[in-house]
Amino acid sequence: MKTQYGWEDFLQRFSTKVLWHFTGYNKNENSAFEIFKEILKERNLRIKNVRTEIITPSGKKRFGHPCSCMCDIPFKDLRIHTARYGKYGIAFNKTSAILNGHFNPVLYIHSGHFLFRYIEERLIDPIDKLIASSKHGKELEKYLLILGTYIKRSDLTARVSIGNRVVDVLQNNNFYYEREWRSAYQWKFKNQDIEAIMVQRKDIEEINNFLKEHGISNVPVVTYEMIKNL
Repeated sequence: MKTQYGWEDFLQRFSTKVLWHFTGYNKNENSAFEIFKEILKERNLRIKNVRTEIITPSGKKRFGHPCSCMCDIPFKDLRIHTARYGKYGIAFNKTSAILNGHFNPVLYIHSGHFLFRYIEERLIDPIDKLIASSKHGKELEKYLLILGTYIKRSDLTARVSIGNRVVDVLQNNNFYYEREWRSAYQWKFKNQDIEAIMVQRKDIEEINNFLKEHGISNVPVVTYEMIKNL
């Protein structure tokens, strides 16, 4: 009997049916675990308190807005991502994240691209004047800030550096492999939007009790150790 395949059967190493949110970037394990539990308890994926601004060639920071981030990384490659973003993650239904969470893939642009020089040399001053003089200036500014959220500037020729905060902040890292998605909006998700969670093996009993206590059921729990050893 011939097996019938759908296109999704060929997407394993190209795309996934879920988007992962990790909580451990530049945080110790205890902090990452507490944030992870808070997200699940509140069913709320908040945007960050800091702007994800773009650094122009002269060093100015422009067009950034607070956001929340996820990644579209195939399961077998998650071990690379956890090296930077920690051992605690939540996998969300991709369709729901797109339609209800307003998540969209990040547009990666090389740090030396002429676009940034053109914006800085020809557009920033006229845009600032328009914002200051127009009765709709604040709305225009917010719109541009939100658009900037979905753009990520980095050195696409650089070798990937993990654990180097300075390289990250200066936007000199190669983030392209992260396959990041962003949203500029808070997302009050539902139980059915959670497809899986990742914790360390030592947290299994605690997290199972936590899920039961907070009315979260039928959610697969995978361990960081399993991801690490694949």
